[in-house]
Amino acid sequence: MAIENGNERRILLWSMLLSSLVGLSIWYIRRLVNAPVNEWFAETVVMFSFYTNLTNLIIVVMAAALLAGKGRLYRWFNSPVMQSAWCLYIAFVGIGFWFILGGPQNISSWLFWIPEITAHTLSPILGVVFWYRCVERGDVNGRHPFIWLVYPLAYLFYWLIRGPLVGYYPYFFVDVNRLGYGGVALWSGALIVVFLILGSIMWRVDVRQANKQVRVSAAD
Repeated sequence: MAIENGNERRILLWSMLLSSLVGLSIWYIRRLVNAPVNEWFAETVVMFSFYTNLTNLIIVVMAAALLAGKGRLYRWFNSPVMQSAWCLYIAFVGIGFWFILGGPQNISSWLFWIPEITAHTLSPILGVVFWYRCVERGDVNGRHPFIWLVYPLAYLFYWLIRGPLVGYYPYFFVDVNRLGYGGVALWSGALIVVFLILGSIMWRVDVRQANKQVRVSAAD
């Protein structure tokens, strides 16, 4: 269901862009300030090795591309299927943060509450609202929730390879040292099921609203 009001779409895109960008900027500057210059590249790699940060970065890129309305990135992200996927990914950031990781912990300053409010909370909410209000209906089918698993699975395999090399893991549910491979497999399986349920809900909503649009058009 695409909204007819282009202003609302632009407002939501700008809100997503700024929310994610503000949160990322604070986290990133904090890392660089606390590290010598010769470690900035390594700190950048670590920064964007977190699912939250990488996903918010791509939300910034997607929102900027859609606002630009032209170019290769615009054509890539202009697909309703692609927009739906990234709205699901950013929604998963909020769900994981609040319901699996337990929300904010050990926040030392009011400044560091801002990323918790923006990148961890507001951006996921805005992603859901943008998907519901602005993404065209009728392109998503029952295969897409499984196809959308490529990104989180690639992230999981990245850490299964990187974790033993660097000696740490960003989240407890991928921490082989703590859970063992069996524990990681159980957690991964549970998260995959939740992801597929959410993706399937999006698919069914997409189908229902697309059919509703067809009926309204036929009545006119």
